[in-house]
Amino acid sequence: MAERLYIVDGHGYIFRAHYGLMNISRGERREVRLSTAEGMPTGALYVFSRMLLRLEEDTSPKRMAVVFDDKSGKKTFRAEMYADYKAHRKDTPEELQVQMEYFPKIVRGLGWPCLAVPGVEADDVIATLVSEARQKGWEVVIYSADKDIMQLIGDGVTMIDALHQKTYTREEVIKKMGVPPEKIPDFLALVGDTSDNIPGIKGVGDKTAAGLLEKYGTLENLISSNPVVPRLSVKQPFGDPEQLARVNISRQLVELKRDVEVPPLEELVVGEWDLPGLLQLFTELEFNLLVEKVKMKMPPGEDMVVVPAPEAAPIETVEARQDTRVIVRADAIAELAEAADKAGKMAITVELDPERVERARMVAVVVAVPGLAPAYIPLGHRYIGAPAPPPAADLLPLHRVLEDPTVAKICHDAKRVVRAFLDVGVEVAGIIDDTMLAGFLLDPTQESEPGEAIAQRLGGVVLPARATIAGRAKTSLETVEVERAAPWAGAITHSLLAISDSLPNRLQAGGLAALYREIELPVATLLARVERIGIHIDAAHFKKLSTEVSSRLEGLERKIYEIAGTEFNIGSPKQLGELLFEKLGLATKGVRRTKTGWSTEADTLEQLDHPIIAPIMEHREISKLKGTYLDALPPLVSPKTGRVHTTFNQVVAETGRISSQDPNLQNIPIRSDLGMEIRRGFVAAPGHVLIAADYSQIELRILAHLSGDPVLSMAFRDRIDVHTQTAAEVFSVARDQVTPEQRRIAKAVNYGLSYGQSDFGLARALDVPRTQAAEYSRRYFQRFPTIHKFMDEIVAVARAQGGARTVLGRWRPITNLMSKSPAARHAAERVAQNTPMQGTGADIIKLAMLRTHERILKEGWPVKMLLTVHDELVFEAPPDIAETVGAALKDEMENVYKLDVPLEVDIGIGENWADA
Repeated sequence: MAERLYIVDGHGYIFRAHYGLMNISRGERREVRLSTAEGMPTGALYVFSRMLLRLEEDTSPKRMAVVFDDKSGKKTFRAEMYADYKAHRKDTPEELQVQMEYFPKIVRGLGWPCLAVPGVEADDVIATLVSEARQKGWEVVIYSADKDIMQLIGDGVTMIDALHQKTYTREEVIKKMGVPPEKIPDFLALVGDTSDNIPGIKGVGDKTAAGLLEKYGTLENLISSNPVVPRLSVKQPFGDPEQLARVNISRQLVELKRDVEVPPLEELVVGEWDLPGLLQLFTELEFNLLVEKVKMKMPPGEDMVVVPAPEAAPIETVEARQDTRVIVRADAIAELAEAADKAGKMAITVELDPERVERARMVAVVVAVPGLAPAYIPLGHRYIGAPAPPPAADLLPLHRVLEDPTVAKICHDAKRVVRAFLDVGVEVAGIIDDTMLAGFLLDPTQESEPGEAIAQRLGGVVLPARATIAGRAKTSLETVEVERAAPWAGAITHSLLAISDSLPNRLQAGGLAALYREIELPVATLLARVERIGIHIDAAHFKKLSTEVSSRLEGLERKIYEIAGTEFNIGSPKQLGELLFEKLGLATKGVRRTKTGWSTEADTLEQLDHPIIAPIMEHREISKLKGTYLDALPPLVSPKTGRVHTTFNQVVAETGRISSQDPNLQNIPIRSDLGMEIRRGFVAAPGHVLIAADYSQIELRILAHLSGDPVLSMAFRDRIDVHTQTAAEVFSVARDQVTPEQRRIAKAVNYGLSYGQSDFGLARALDVPRTQAAEYSRRYFQRFPTIHKFMDEIVAVARAQGGARTVLGRWRPITNLMSKSPAARHAAERVAQNTPMQGTGADIIKLAMLRTHERILKEGWPVKMLLTVHDELVFEAPPDIAETVGAALKDEMENVYKLDVPLEVDIGIGENWADA
């Protein structure tokens, strides 16, 4: 039976709970107003909790993800693309806003994985999860009522509207929308969406759009045909520049991304209820029926004691400062700078406009000095009557203090502050604390927390969320009245002073002080510079490659149609399934049937023996690469710099790995020919070359170091190919007798079993029976008993301590290690086994960034660090010193941290990333 992943549209559930409160137990809809004895509204929380409990009772899910919109304040790509996106959305009602922080706590208390990706809307996270699950052959059930998500429905994917008890399949979508799921983006591009402020074609309604798509097939065909559309003011809208621009931007806005960085699906396992935590939570919210429900699950005697959740450290609630000063005069700015200089300490945050990061301007600078009321300096508010920004010369006293390393600076998101001031020629120095980084190290399950959340969690200052101040559809304060923005931003900035005073003890107690001071803080400043530099791409190369790939796709389509004997929609799982298993009569043994027809996922197709399979698989792969990279990257080139600028994230991956977004350069493929051609499009600036410095097998070297395994350590010390050595051990042959196939198996075993991969997972990776994979596992651990013992010890320590650590001290809390559910427990054990290797690798690459940057500065070389991608750093240098620089980089990276086995770095030099 196929795995099934349940996905809940978290914010959809929240707003449905708020606006359509219902009695779930009887299925009756009625308005309910609930609140605690102190008057805090709790109605949405209560209904939300009941909805989740009903879902659990109805489905008994084993794999689950509850997805929320990001609240970090980072702009989404849609908001960057179209300034008016969601601009007309009303603010979240205040009675709902005060409940927001509790929803994720309820989800985690039930043992359900909870996801929110910085700068990414929940719909895109859901689309990515669906795509990855289907690639694995899993079925997916989405709990949502969002019409945008209907485009995901299809083979193995259904959507359930829990409020109306309605299940949507492909057929139901056609009945409701008039078009099938795959045409929803084209449909919405035509009709627009008033709730998201998506324009569409003026005058086109649902019936007109459905009729046009039924006749012409796709939006692309409509545009090329430019038909006359009766009853519209513009009779041929697809030939009108204004209408064409509206429909083109609409099409881009409604298309869901499917390449968001999400956790491995295997980690999305439902664990057991956190009974003490839920009891504490439901008691606080005065949900008496739910309190009793939790108590019924608790062992006798334990239900009398409420144990605080781990994050509920005793922090006294502090009144938020309400006396922020708005200053614009030169004398006031000078007095502020002088006060900061005398105090020797200041907290500083910046507010930016909603443009892409490389084009963003400062809307305001917010400063807090001990003993003084916070100060808000408006620099770029945009509304009628907004104060004019001070002249640049009036800001010079503040700039001098910011550049003075003897004046300590406390920031929330130091990278953002440093980068904003670099854009105006100011180099911020003396940063001693970044509350966002510190908060993440203390609890890496709280990713990308905005300033107001940190103010509450670490400072006890309760403030409304940014959406309440800026408006639900906005992240920037530029159109917010200064009188409204200043008290809120000032209170956040002022709270950083007290939080900073508490951080040394907090970090020291968690064993995180050195990691924070010596690695994370300086890396944040360095990343600001790397982001600002960006990397050149060869737009002509991407255009040419896109054209070639289009021709290649057309050729594949002709070949597929010729073999099939008919034309059909290759992208339609239903039509493809009918063709393969009904028209062509391929064997259906072991092939799953879904509600819409035969499964056509990659795992299924790979099992089939027919000439049509290879071109279909190739068509799928290159179609995805074309849309994700070839066509998407050129528009991201900054007109200001001529380069692509990604945004790096330090506070997303619990292992400490740096991720990137807009664009996500971490996922650029390297193994396929087309993937290498994509890398070839990343080029050095004229008169320069790229230098790529890549750690070789760093995680296996860390495993050898930590486990002390003599065979693995010997292979690395003697510079023997480690996969060949493993093959020799597992297959009991001499190294020179190892075949390529045996080495391939050994490589999969090294990277799989070393991180807790099950026999089932190894069998899938190697495409062999499970019994054969189990035999490989047995032989591996028989020949490497030290590794086996080490892996068991990692789990035992993690179970005792509640998490795992890296060599450099990074802490990762892990739930479900004591779960009675085997699936949840095994998933947690794999996380525990993986964390020391992957997390230590992440720490080492950050050390390497700092060390290589210091070496470049010391030598005075005109060399720029451009990218950090997994275990690789990419630099730009003049060709005449490239060899010298490469040797120096290799030396620094290989000696940045002493392991019991040598670190090894491969250096490549070329005019583009593929050749480097």
